[in-house]
Amino acid sequence: MNPGDDNFEIEVAGGKAKVQRHSISEQMIFRVIFLVKIPPLVLTHATRENGNRFWTSIPKGRQSEAEEIGKLIAEHFKPKQ
Repeated sequence: MNPGDDNFEIEVAGGKAKVQRHSISEQMIFRVIFLVKIPPLVLTHATRENGNRFWTSIPKGRQSEAEEIGKLIAEHFKPKQ
């Protein structure tokens, strides 16, 4: 992940959202600010006991949004072809 990617926009259902990347105690978190009347979402990539990685909201409670938005964030960081 490049330092220049700390702030970017993604396309979500209903329009665009601004994403801010932060590092807290070596844990990468993302704050998503929707341009419609949806409260901001904070999410991170976590690891289950079996080693599988998944996106989760902080605090818990917006898991389905975290999984959907997390995929868009991951797509942003994939190498462009």
